[in-house]
Amino acid sequence: MKKIIYIVSALVLMAGSSSCVGDLDQYPHSTYTANDVFTSADGYQQVLGGIYAAFIQRISSVSSESRSQNYLRTLIMFQDCSTDSCDPIWLSGETLTDVNGLSWTASNPWCSAMYYHIYNIVAMCNDFIRNASDESLLSRLDEDGRARVEEYKAEARFLRAYAYSHAIDFYNKMPFVTENDGVGAYIPTTYDRSQMFDFLTGELTGIAETLEVSNYGHATRGAAYTLLARLYLNAETWTGEDRYTDCISACKEVLKDGYELEPDYRKLFNGDNHLRAMGGSEIIFTLACDGTKTTTWDATTFIVCGQVLDGFADAVNIWGNDGANAWNNLRARPQLADIFEYGDTRNLILDYDRESNGDGTYTETARSKDITAHDDATTGYRIAKWTNVTDDGEASSFCGEGGGANTDFPVFRLADVYLMLAEAVVRGGSGATRSEALGYVNNVRERAFGSAAGNIGDDDLTLDFLCDERLREFYLECIRRTDLIRFNKYTSGYNWQWKANAQEGTDVDSRFRFLAIPEAEYSVNPETQTINNELGF
Repeated sequence: MKKIIYIVSALVLMAGSSSCVGDLDQYPHSTYTANDVFTSADGYQQVLGGIYAAFIQRISSVSSESRSQNYLRTLIMFQDCSTDSCDPIWLSGETLTDVNGLSWTASNPWCSAMYYHIYNIVAMCNDFIRNASDESLLSRLDEDGRARVEEYKAEARFLRAYAYSHAIDFYNKMPFVTENDGVGAYIPTTYDRSQMFDFLTGELTGIAETLEVSNYGHATRGAAYTLLARLYLNAETWTGEDRYTDCISACKEVLKDGYELEPDYRKLFNGDNHLRAMGGSEIIFTLACDGTKTTTWDATTFIVCGQVLDGFADAVNIWGNDGANAWNNLRARPQLADIFEYGDTRNLILDYDRESNGDGTYTETARSKDITAHDDATTGYRIAKWTNVTDDGEASSFCGEGGGANTDFPVFRLADVYLMLAEAVVRGGSGATRSEALGYVNNVRERAFGSAAGNIGDDDLTLDFLCDERLREFYLECIRRTDLIRFNKYTSGYNWQWKANAQEGTDVDSRFRFLAIPEAEYSVNPETQTINNELGF
């Protein structure tokens, strides 16, 4: 059983926006009042738990899709399924053709879902921060209660920054609202990326030292500095100003907190991976999933079960999908299958089907690496990176109706900090040497190969190598699209199978480095239409 259970209160899960960001600061909508809920530190904790839960639970008023996909599932679609990492089979069934092919418009439901999920989190955080700053409410609490609420407020500021980090990643310009904006319908301020970058780096710098060093399932000091490092690493892409030296400094702040690489890569993504998110372990910040308390078809249940394709006997032993049939959705693109070197244990790609012989033995037959058609689940290699299997090899939870995977989603890991620092050095940042950078890269590779057999030399430490290494290490972890854009390989210059909905892959217009803001926003915030028009949407 996980040590933290997200309390999903009605007041939080009723939050959302089905139309305009001009109304963002009115949310969350519910029948509660501040006087009812914020009567104790426990009341604040309950509401904060609901904000965490909003990343992994479905919020029906946010997505226009009938399935109401959650924040994490929507993020996976853009960050992995629109890249060389993963190919989704359910194109027509979930209107994913335009996401898979990088051809979306302002009417695309997945673009709408991503936008409203981001701003739903922002709205909930703004509401929480406002109430956590209200002296008329805080006056009811004793000294210890006020201290707890101050800590919770810092966590809410981190969660808002995390959501806004996706806004700066996906949009060239975006609405900006905080707890200081009025409640009610209005047209919010528009920020460009430089303005949002300044706000986010200021926020994270301001709260990092107030967060705990170790707190499973919660924002920590290391999480704040890791998010800062990610912002600084992408600063040149987003603002035109390189901040690689600052990235190195932020990474070194994370390293002060004593995280260590998990020796077994597979255990970072299994049903007991919460054990790798405790103090001193590799996972710096995780979205906690509990198959009995936070049941959902989304979050890691979608990733685990989505990888299971028909034609694999006793799949539960590999994926731990107890109670769930093959979902037939997520498979490896050939570019992912080909990126691994011999002996790399991160290669959790299966190139075969498996049929039971009825006597405890199996017959394995090769699959086609090429994806011949999206409605044909018999082609394309399988992915077995994410599982719901315990360290002891058992299914961690029931994944059928009313259940879900116990597997947490690691948002930030130490391996990312190592590779971000190395990349910042290669890109010219100061504060660490190439020798240090090489050492961190080889730490990651020694874990992958089980020895120094996969270590590289200084001449091998190039940007092209790091781009490939990040795919090997972080596929299906919601970061690949951002990486490809930073390496100038997303819309042109590098292609993968079915990019632009062509089997051989082809370049697309540079506007697809961004998502379109939903056209439903035009009538209430004309500036959003101007933003889309500037990009060609």
